[in-house]
Amino acid sequence: MSDFEILLKYDGGDARNYTIDARLYGRSLLGLDRMVSDCLIIVSQQRLPKKGERSPLLLKAKEGVQGSYGAPQILQEASDLLGVGVPILSAIGPEIVGYYVQAVLDYFRNNDKSVDLAIRKMAEMHEVALQAMSKMHKDSMDTLNEFDKRRHIEAMGMQDLLLRGIMSNGPAAENFVSPVGESVDTCTFYAGKAPPSVVNLEDAEAIRDSQKVDWQTPRQEVFTTDGFKYHTSGLSIENPDAEGFLMAEVKDPIFVEDGNAYTIAAQRRARIEVLARRGYKNGKLSRIHILDFVREISDEAA
Repeated sequence: MSDFEILLKYDGGDARNYTIDARLYGRSLLGLDRMVSDCLIIVSQQRLPKKGERSPLLLKAKEGVQGSYGAPQILQEASDLLGVGVPILSAIGPEIVGYYVQAVLDYFRNNDKSVDLAIRKMAEMHEVALQAMSKMHKDSMDTLNEFDKRRHIEAMGMQDLLLRGIMSNGPAAENFVSPVGESVDTCTFYAGKAPPSVVNLEDAEAIRDSQKVDWQTPRQEVFTTDGFKYHTSGLSIENPDAEGFLMAEVKDPIFVEDGNAYTIAAQRRARIEVLARRGYKNGKLSRIHILDFVREISDEAA
């Protein structure tokens, strides 16, 4: 395997006969694509991916491996991902992708220690690459200086960005392990010289369980609104369990009507009382369904 090769390999089960369930295989590749794409955007742009955004990748299939089902790919040089035109991904190499995928899988199979180590390793690799490029591109110092200013303005550090990206990749991890236990016994991901990430049946079940939502009994709740999105039937509210905001899913039919109570309250960032149910993953609030509107709470009433 060359230094810049990325390899996804399945072993056991159907893979013994060089086959794999096509539906599960497709889901697995989609999951890997999402994790790799998010990693490249975070590392190259120093920000979280936008909804639906993906980095441009060049995937080339190669010959299979005896006794298994392989899906090797090669990453293109991704300097075009950088707004400043600096080939940071080429400077770091594919290893950072390997550490990122490993961290995602470990996060959702509850190996927090490994996740912390991988995040620190990736942040160090990123910083070393930036320092090396600063020396190599003396003719581009003005551009690099602007890039440095943007980096310092960024509210979150690279480690925080990586962790937030990893935490958002639960559905991708679940897709990635789809064939394990159903069509194959294990899947292994290689990226350059990074340690390979191996997923067996126990790992796959833990990752799948992490994505199961434990829905609570509906009850009346008071939420503070922070905007709305019609196209997703979503209402942004302050997270009642932690800092920040959460996109609640509004199931109430009146939400699609013009000038409904939700959108009026959201425009004022008002507090509302509603009938809602909470959904938890691994003990953490992950989803809220709003079922019915009760009232908007005025400042006087508060």
